[in-house]
Amino acid sequence: MTIRIIALLTVTILAQPILDRAFAFETNPITTDQQAQYLNHLLPLPKEISFDSTVSLKASLIEVRIPEDPRANEELVASILKESLGRSDDQSKEKSAFTILVGLLDSEGKVEGIEIPGADRLSSLPNKEQAYRIVPIGEDTLVLAALHPAGLAFGARTLGQLIAGRSSEGKVDLPLPEITDWPDLEERGVWNFPQNKEWIDWMSEMKLNYGNFNPDTKTIVRDEPNKMTLDPDLFAFSEERGFRLIPQIVHLNFLDSYGLFRAYPELAGLGDQALAGRYFAHKVGPQHRVPDASNPKLAEILAEWMVDIASQGERDICCWLTERPATDNRPVALQEGQFLLEARAFVQAWEKAKELYPDLEIRMFVSTTTEERYYKVYAELPPDMKIFRCCVTDMERVRHLPRDLFRNPLLDHYAEVGRWIGTYDVPLNVNGNVETPEFKIPHRSPQRIQDYVTQLVQRNYRAGIGMMAWHRHAMKTCGVNIAALAEWGWNSKGRSIEEFCLAWAMREGHENPEELAQWLRIMGPVEFDVFDSEFPICYSWGQFIDLIKEREYPVLSETFFRYYRTPDSFDEKIAVCDQAMEIAQGIEDPDYANETRVVRSYIRLAHAIYEIAELRATDPLTTLEKQEEMKDLLASLEKAGEENVSAIEKWRSDLGPEDWHVRVKDAVAGTEKTVEEIIRWVRFRDLY
Repeated sequence: MTIRIIALLTVTILAQPILDRAFAFETNPITTDQQAQYLNHLLPLPKEISFDSTVSLKASLIEVRIPEDPRANEELVASILKESLGRSDDQSKEKSAFTILVGLLDSEGKVEGIEIPGADRLSSLPNKEQAYRIVPIGEDTLVLAALHPAGLAFGARTLGQLIAGRSSEGKVDLPLPEITDWPDLEERGVWNFPQNKEWIDWMSEMKLNYGNFNPDTKTIVRDEPNKMTLDPDLFAFSEERGFRLIPQIVHLNFLDSYGLFRAYPELAGLGDQALAGRYFAHKVGPQHRVPDASNPKLAEILAEWMVDIASQGERDICCWLTERPATDNRPVALQEGQFLLEARAFVQAWEKAKELYPDLEIRMFVSTTTEERYYKVYAELPPDMKIFRCCVTDMERVRHLPRDLFRNPLLDHYAEVGRWIGTYDVPLNVNGNVETPEFKIPHRSPQRIQDYVTQLVQRNYRAGIGMMAWHRHAMKTCGVNIAALAEWGWNSKGRSIEEFCLAWAMREGHENPEELAQWLRIMGPVEFDVFDSEFPICYSWGQFIDLIKEREYPVLSETFFRYYRTPDSFDEKIAVCDQAMEIAQGIEDPDYANETRVVRSYIRLAHAIYEIAELRATDPLTTLEKQEEMKDLLASLEKAGEENVSAIEKWRSDLGPEDWHVRVKDAVAGTEKTVEEIIRWVRFRDLY
């Protein structure tokens, strides 16, 4: 340990304040293991970070200084850092001994007249508006600088996490890091999240920066202006934190819900082909008729919405094409294509809105489960317009060992040549195909998120967004996966799985983070296997039932048994779950044991169905021995089904007493229907 002193000073009255300042803190060299402890408090891990010492002093002696005339969010950034120090603005009247200087770089690369070493590099980094630089200057100053407010906000999160990780009882061991940092993906976040400040602050702390906003869309009335209302306070809150809250104009086949066809029946798409239908998970509701996208009135309505949004201060709007295959039966739509006409309507509306707001931008969300003439849409959209896709996991999946590849030759080509391409398909939920978010059950698999997100980075995509299918308990049920998206969406070549699991467990504040990290390392690959094998459609769409009914041979390593390579794979995965259960039972929160039970029960279900299908496909069941064997297998299936239902119900009951989401009930119903129908079918046809 060394004490900072100033040598060869003449002891005079003028020198005394300097000596007081020098003796107010100590410099401590740190070991590699101590460095790792600091880094475990960071999420995500910065791209470039190094430090070999800390200063130890009272938190009250640290001044967080911002420019006298803050230009953007410096005050918020200062408050984040003071909170991490355990300080309030007016808490300390002591003379400061150490300064954290925060500010946006000026045109000369300086903050408050101080030149920041290495700051000139920020302007050449990818996604430079989110980049930041943290560097010590002299012996008693640490500077946080950025080119743009978003970078300043994200730098504050990193520095705040470092401080909070090693501060207690009014004293701080403050590392003196040199950090240069920027994200791989420009946009990282969650679609359909609870639109409130708690979620935005929680996500932005992990440097997530994207979320959609559903405006309050007023009912469409003929010949009256069309309006959409935003929440200015929420947008300002988001902007300060570097979070992009993007208002959206919903799927055009949903506009009947806002009175479009009651006000303008001439805009209704003609024929039954104009009915876009519903997602399987939506269960009930209208069939969502597409509009006549060639009618100028539609573009006029869209332009009014854009102008109204822009008048409330927002300059980026996400525009959603119809979500499912459908077409108006007018000749122009049949010839040109429904989706091309819808894209043109949005572009025409945008051009009209720009007459009032020239800086207005829109991004195109080109629907979901269809590819109908999208090549025309992509070719015709302005080359600098952002393009989002969603719910195309199955369409992009390329079978590959040990894990599948995801490829879309057309969009990947556009991304490679520099167009802005993003996806909403990061698999935060259990559904194997994002277009089927039918079951709400536990899912923690950072391995699955890392696999998908790193592929996005390799494909030169600009955005990776995950879709939430519910709000209640979402932080708990999907928190690990959201954190994994934050981790590898920012720094795709940074942490290993093992390092991430420990960092996440430590940041969660668990009493035994090593145990929790071990559980996550063990269960993550198994959950990847279980939920990425035609799940949940093998239950919800009756695909397991059809497998048995049609006497199909159950091929391992394919479809429902995608990650079961041999007949022993089932028992191997169950053994891993048993190992994880021993760990989970030592964790105070029962959610981890409950999740282990749910996953293990799905493996047992798959195993029972595999054995029934294999026997039924390979033997006529004409001997007493085979008859008894099938009866035993059906009894095993019935037991596995009961175990699965019991595990799901216990998991959800322990979360809380509220009404259960329909998707929890759907998971239970999917198992019950599958088991009952398989047993009924085999008993009535094969058993004597």
